[in-house]
Amino acid sequence: MRGISLEEIVATTKISRRQLQALEDEQFDLLPGGIFNKSYVRAYAKCVGINEEEAVAEYLEAAQEVPPNTKVIAHQHASIHTDRRPERTGFPLVPVLVLVVVVVGAVAGWNLYQEHQRERPQHIAQTAPVEAPAPSAATTPANSTKTAEKGPAPAAEHGVVQGVSVNSTVEDPGRPSRETPAGSPAGTTAAGALDAASASEFEVTVRPKDRAWVAIKADGDYVVRGIVRPGAVRTIHAHNQVIFYTTNAGAVDLAFNGQDVPDTGRLHEEQTLVFNSHGLLPKAAKP
Repeated sequence: MRGISLEEIVATTKISRRQLQALEDEQFDLLPGGIFNKSYVRAYAKCVGINEEEAVAEYLEAAQEVPPNTKVIAHQHASIHTDRRPERTGFPLVPVLVLVVVVVGAVAGWNLYQEHQRERPQHIAQTAPVEAPAPSAATTPANSTKTAEKGPAPAAEHGVVQGVSVNSTVEDPGRPSRETPAGSPAGTTAAGALDAASASEFEVTVRPKDRAWVAIKADGDYVVRGIVRPGAVRTIHAHNQVIFYTTNAGAVDLAFNGQDVPDTGRLHEEQTLVFNSHGLLPKAAKP
């Protein structure tokens, strides 16, 4: 009657053409049923400009559906609220107490952990191996003759001290001459060699690959103490000793005087490394 096509109603209501056709042909069994059918009727009536309530009433009459009794629904709703037990509105004391205990325990645990982290580098520095004194560079011809007569030197003389091979019968070209110059005191050459060794500066480079907690002490003073992150390269200069400690050895690469230090440890492994001017010192044997 209004000249509105079914396609226009489909475009306006977003209802499929098949369902609108079923509604017009009163084939209600093809519709979803229930509240959906009423919503379809209301949308259809609004689109074509007729009264929505009258259209719903006509649909119910045509579909032989009985509209719900509002008085019965109201009575059932009132009986449900009457039978419901009153809810407790008291203060939830037990959950609050549990939450307080958990918070206090977490704070106490965190404080203990921080205190342990602060004390650990000091303990490591106290228990780190002490640098062994450098072997004397002055050896008299008499001592060399005795060594040659007695045969091979003991293992301590041919072993490795501070990362340098020591042999009392072989002249080291990198050291001062073993012979004492004429007119000079016998201990002058040895004292000069010790002073030169202690005064020689060396460097240890730290290259983090991942987050790690480290503590680095150079010549008795802390220069790094805390968490390092990837890319934060540090170069430590010292004359006597560098002590490096970390809780994540595999996350940090080290280099001594530009040369990489191999096998510094594994991930999440505690490691303590001690350097002097000759390089990495051998680890002290565990008791």
